[in-house]
Amino acid sequence: MYQIDRGCNQIALKQILRVGFLVLLIMNFAAVFSSCNNVDETVMEAFELRINGKPDQARTLLLTTIENDSTNAAAYFELARTINYMNLRGSEEADEALKNALKYDPENIVYAYYNAKDCFLKAYIAMQTGGDNGKDLINDVCNEFVEVLEMKPDYPEAMMYLVEIYGMLPEEMGGDKVKAEEYTKKLEKQDKYYGAKARLVMMPEGTDMVEYWKSYIIENGEDCLSLKELGVSQLFNDNINGAKETFNKSISLDKSQNIRLLDLSRFHQMKVMQNRDAAEKELPEAKVYIEEYLASEPEPIPPLKAFAIGMLAKLEMFSGNDADAEKLMEEAKMLDPHFSRASAIPSLALFEPPNKIDQHFKSFFSWY
Repeated sequence: MYQIDRGCNQIALKQILRVGFLVLLIMNFAAVFSSCNNVDETVMEAFELRINGKPDQARTLLLTTIENDSTNAAAYFELARTINYMNLRGSEEADEALKNALKYDPENIVYAYYNAKDCFLKAYIAMQTGGDNGKDLINDVCNEFVEVLEMKPDYPEAMMYLVEIYGMLPEEMGGDKVKAEEYTKKLEKQDKYYGAKARLVMMPEGTDMVEYWKSYIIENGEDCLSLKELGVSQLFNDNINGAKETFNKSISLDKSQNIRLLDLSRFHQMKVMQNRDAAEKELPEAKVYIEEYLASEPEPIPPLKAFAIGMLAKLEMFSGNDADAEKLMEEAKMLDPHFSRASAIPSLALFEPPNKIDQHFKSFFSWY
């Protein structure tokens, strides 16, 4: 009887130990899972700080996160974006952070696409400043976009960059019309809008872009992207009223297209750049569109709001109103001390969450 009881006790003890081990394992897993969630939440918190005009605080938080976990790819990625936002020409610190993001999560398509665009920006700056290794840099850029497409073959934005690079650059700088045509045909099969946009790159110089996009819209219907293309084409044709009507249609379909109002402002600013005598007529018009943007819905996030106010400051400065310009500049800095001082509107891709696939394309070859 004792032997039987002892055997039962041993079985019961084993079961208790087995259950205890399982509970301990679950608790450990939960702790690790919770830790991962906390890291992700920290990275998202840093992202929220940046898009709310506090990139310095975001950088500090990310550096602390990395100190606690030196293999956190998401933290490295958001750190790279934050530093690049604070310094548009990039820095060694940002480059190192992006390198580590790719190292610790090499299959992440978000990081790969950002890296390819970052490489393109550096190559573009090098070409603009007269660097003699432009072609080599462009070849490297193309290789980066090809790697993105190996990870995601149906990525139209990545393919569109290759079409523009190969189709618009001269051969001595890395252009290749044959490759551009190959990617154009692929896009035409995969995506109507980007297929049409790519085909336009391959069209003869002097093609009527307004009629091209009007025909596209008649055949495929109105959407935000094609309306944006039509509006930009109208701006290039000096048809500001047509562009305004077209952009308003785009905004009615998607309120986030209110950024197009800044394109209308930049049209008038470009007129002044071409002819300083036009300032008295054009600058008030430019100001109207900026003010419309600032009053539009959804309310611009602090970095974009600061950028728009910075545009107003430049207009006042150009008009000789230094006191008003200084006041506006201080207002912009209060919203975001690192807001972009460039003339180009910041890409909306900068303000997408770090875990979202970037579906934005911004041409390096167009003013708008």
